Order: sequence, then C-alpha cells, then structure tokens
Amino acid sequence: MLASELFKLIEQKVPLKLALNDDLVGFIGFGNPEEMEVEKAVVLLDLVPGNTLTGVETDLVVCHHPPIFPPSIPTYIIHSNWDIVQGGANDALAESLKLEVTDVLEEETGIGRICTTQCSLDDFMENVFKSLPTDNIRLVKGSKKLIEKVAVISGFGLNPHYIKLSREKGVDLLLSGDLTHPGSIIAKKLGITLIDATHQATEVPGLIRLCQLLNELGVNTRYHDTGASWETFHQAQPLEIGPKSGIS
Repeated sequence: MLASELFKLIEQKVPLKLALNDDLVGFIGFGNPEEMEVEKAVVLLDLVPGNTLTGVETDLVVCHHPPIFPPSIPTYIIHSNWDIVQGGANDALAESLKLEVTDVLEEETGIGRICTTQCSLDDFMENVFKSLPTDNIRLVKGSKKLIEKVAVISGFGLNPHYIKLSREKGVDLLLSGDLTHPGSIIAKKLGITLIDATHQATEVPGLIRLCQLLNELGVNTRYHDTGASWETFHQAQPLEIGPKSGIS
C-alpha cells in the first residue's frame, strides 16, 4: 500500500483536526508518501536516539509522542488526536481497567474519560497492577474509601488543571501518569485520590489498540516497547553515615 493511501485511511479514523492546538501530528518524514510502499509498520511511544529500532524491520514508524529531533526513518505521528478520538487511547485505558465509560472529562478538548466502578481503594489498586504493565504506583489518598467515580487520562494527566477538573466533576479517583509535587498537594487539599501508574504504562493499552487499527487497515503492525529513556539504579549497600563515610 502506498503511504499516502494509508495516511488517508488513518485520518478517516483518527482525524488530524482533533489534535490540540500546536500539537505535531501526521507525516513528518522522511521520504515521499506518494512513492513509498508500506507493508510493515511499528508503533512506538517515543522515538529516541540510539538503538531504538536496532534489528527491527519496518517501512514506517508510527510514533505517539512527537520526536524532539528530525527522524531518519519515515515517521507518522498520532498524538492528542488519538487520545481524544472515540475508541482511542483513553478508551483503551479505561477498557484495560474494566471500567465503564460514562462521559468525557474535559468537554472542550475531549481529553480524559469519566468511568464508573464500585470498589475499595485496595481492590482498585490491585486491579491496576493486574491490568497495566507497571510494578511502580505512586498514591495520594483522598477522603473516600469507596471508589465509585473514576477519571482516566493516558500519559501526562496528574497536573493541577486535570486534578481540579476531576474534583469539580465529582470524581473520587484520577488515574494517569507524571505526578508532580504541586499536584499531590492540591489533591490532598481537595480530598481526591490520585494514582500515578506511570506515563508509559498508561499509554500501552492505547498503543496496542493503535496496532490493531493499523492491522485492520492492511498493514502488518506490531508494538515495539523501547522502555523508558532513563535508567534506574538501586543502591546495593546502605550508605553509612558518620566518620567512616566522611559525613558527620
């Protein structure tokens, strides 16, 4: 299939016009879509320098986050328009958590989903660990023990704006990624529970669904997990405080 034909099919399902203002979406290079054949594609969260695609055979990269440097391979971006469109990233996140979507969180943009459930916080957290590829959750406890109304936002959603909006809409718990210190303070004041299931893990259901969409359009597509762009180190031995360490 010509890349230009594929892009038209994608944009019928996920219109570019849904994207937030100044969000980079669509084909960004390189190559000529009118001449380029696409049989295989790979879906990534981020395109980063180094060995991101070492050993991966693909004609096209479909990347969720706009790269911060010019790509050296044909690359198509599906970002906020995929978050917003019905059936896209946020709906996939809700479905992975077995939540029933009842409304959109931010009506002006279409970002986020409001869902219903009825369970304790402990049970909800257990469901998160079972449903998302994360072993690291950060929690800000709210005032309600019974969770009935949940908001989900894939990626970066635990900022003050969405926390306040969730509370205004009567949400008991907001699940997303990228919790900040100011956000946790605001949540404590408002009495709303926050679950930071990590930016990457909350994006994975949407990336897998994006693969399904591209396969349905006739392109052999798979999700490629590039991992986080940083490394985490754990101290093997406890730090000695005192004369031996030179710290007093």
